[in-house]
Amino acid sequence: MRVSRAGSRWGTSATALVTVMVVGLARNAAAGCGCQKPPPPVAEVRPNVTYAGAPVTLFSASLVEGEDYDVTFTSSATGDDTTVSARVVNRRDLGDDVFKNQLVVPVPALPLGPAAIVARQAGRTSPGIRIQDADFTVAPAPVAVPGQYGEWRVPGYRAAVGKDGVVYVTLDLTGTTEPLVFEARALGYPLRFTNQDIIFRNAQGFLMQLLVGVDGEPVPGMFVVPASDPSSSDSDTLRYSRHEFSTYFLQHAERQPHAVDPTDPNWHLDGSRHVDHNHLILAIAGQLGHQRPDPGTTPAFDLGVTTYSLFHQGLVGVSSVTMSGRALTDGYDTAGSPPTPDGDVFSNGMVSVHDHAKIEGDATGAGFDVARDAAVSGSRTIGTPLSFMEIKVPAGIPDLGKLTVEPGSPEVADRAPNRGKRGKGTKPSGGRKGRRQRTLVGPGSFLVSDLTVAGRSTLFVDNSAGPVTLYVTGRVTVKGTGRIVVADPNPEKFAVYVASDQPVTFGGSAATRFYGVLYAPRSTVDIMGGGQWYGAFVGNALRAAGRSNVHYYRALKGR
Repeated sequence: MRVSRAGSRWGTSATALVTVMVVGLARNAAAGCGCQKPPPPVAEVRPNVTYAGAPVTLFSASLVEGEDYDVTFTSSATGDDTTVSARVVNRRDLGDDVFKNQLVVPVPALPLGPAAIVARQAGRTSPGIRIQDADFTVAPAPVAVPGQYGEWRVPGYRAAVGKDGVVYVTLDLTGTTEPLVFEARALGYPLRFTNQDIIFRNAQGFLMQLLVGVDGEPVPGMFVVPASDPSSSDSDTLRYSRHEFSTYFLQHAERQPHAVDPTDPNWHLDGSRHVDHNHLILAIAGQLGHQRPDPGTTPAFDLGVTTYSLFHQGLVGVSSVTMSGRALTDGYDTAGSPPTPDGDVFSNGMVSVHDHAKIEGDATGAGFDVARDAAVSGSRTIGTPLSFMEIKVPAGIPDLGKLTVEPGSPEVADRAPNRGKRGKGTKPSGGRKGRRQRTLVGPGSFLVSDLTVAGRSTLFVDNSAGPVTLYVTGRVTVKGTGRIVVADPNPEKFAVYVASDQPVTFGGSAATRFYGVLYAPRSTVDIMGGGQWYGAFVGNALRAAGRSNVHYYRALKGR
C-alpha cells in the first residue's frame, strides 16, 4: 500500500536525481573500493541536502572567476538569514568532469529544513544565482556511529524535513571500517516506510546505494525494512548492510594512487573521482498517519541505533545448515585459550545436526532436525529471516586471475601496489620440504577468478603487517593436503569474500589449521575432512562434516 505512494512522495527533483544517476550521463568514477559510483547529476547546487559547516557548491555561467560573492541562506521556517562570502574558483565538476566556475561556501548554522540561497557579486544588489527553498535543505549535524558494535541512543534527536516531506538523518561512519549491519529506529516518531522509500546520499551529492558492477551496470544497495507494527508509536526499523572498508582506506592512504588530491578533495591524485563514504545523508520518504511530514524540523525523538557484525555467528547458512560426522562448533577468545559455548549457528532455513555432531552454542533457524546422537548445548530459537549483503568487488585492486597453488605452479609473492616488488615467496616456518607455495603479502586486497589450493601446496598469507582480503568471482577449492597458512592467526586479518554462486569447498585433515572469515551468501559451502577452522563462515547451504571443528572467534562480535 505504501509502495505506490512512495513514488509520488519523492517528487520530481528526487526522481530526476535517481534517474540521472542510474543512467550515468558522465563517465563512472573509477577508483578504489566504493569510489566506482555513477557521478552526481549536473546541477545549480550540490549537494541539495547537507548540514551546517559542510561545503555546498553553486554553479552558474554568470560566475566570474576570481571575483568575491556574498551568499545568503534564508530559512523558510523562521525567515532567519545568514550571509557568507567566498571567491569563485575554476575546478572540474564532479557531474561531468568539465572545468567550470564555481562558488564553494560552508553552510551556516540555520534552523533545520528548507532554505533559499541567493548569491550576489560583492558590491552589487542583483542576484547572480537564486536557489529556491524547494531545492535545498539544511540537515542535522551527523551522528557519529562508533566502531564498537552494540546498542546506543541519541536522546532528543531532531531530523530535518524537506519541502517535499522527505525526512533527513545524517551519519558519520568515520570510525567504522569492518563490515557491519546497521539498524536504526526513531523512538516516539511513528514514521512508516518501506525499502522503496529510502535512499542514501553523501555530503558530495553521490547516490550511495549505487555501485557500478563489473558489467558497468549500477548495483543497488542493501536496505531491508522488517515487517512493521502499525500500532507502534515508534518508526519502522531500517536495516542496512555496509561492506568492509579496510580496502577503501588502504587505497586512499597517503601517496597511494587513490589518495585524495590536497587541492580539491573531490578528486584523487590519479584524476578519478573521490567518494566520501563517511558522511552519509539518509533520506526517507515516509508517512505520519497517512500524510507526509510537515517541512522543517521533526519533533524531538530518541534515535535508537544497533550495530552488529556481519560475522555474528560461527556458522551461517542462508538457506540451511547441516552438520554431521562429529562436526563441532564452539567459541574461543585467543589462540590456545579454552573453548567457550559460543559456536552459534544461524539459518533462514533448517538447522540439521546428525551423526554425533554438536553445536556448543545457540541455534537459530526456521526449524530443527537434531538426531539423538547429536546435540545443541544452548537454546533453539525460531528466528526472523535475515537478508544478506551482496558482495561488491572493489575496482582497482590487483587482479590475480585464477589463483592456483598446486605441484608445478610457480612460487611468487603477490603484493598490493606500491608495497614492494613482486618476487619469490619465502617458505613460512614449519613448512615441509617439497611443498609448493604461493604468498600473498598484506596489507592489501586481491581479486581472484578461481582459488584452488591442492596437493602438497600452501597458500601463505603474510598478514603480519596488515589484513589481506580476497575477492573471488568464481569457485574456491582447498583439497587434498593443500592448505592456507597465515602469519597472524587473528581471523579478522584474513577474509575471503565470494561474489558468485559457485561452490566453496574446504577439505581438511587432522593437521589443518585455518584462521580467517568466509562470506559467500550465494554459494554452497562444504567444510569437511577434519581439521580446526578458526573464525566465522557464511554460506548459502552450509555443510560441516568429517570431524571438522569450527571455532568461532568471539572478538568478531565486537564486544
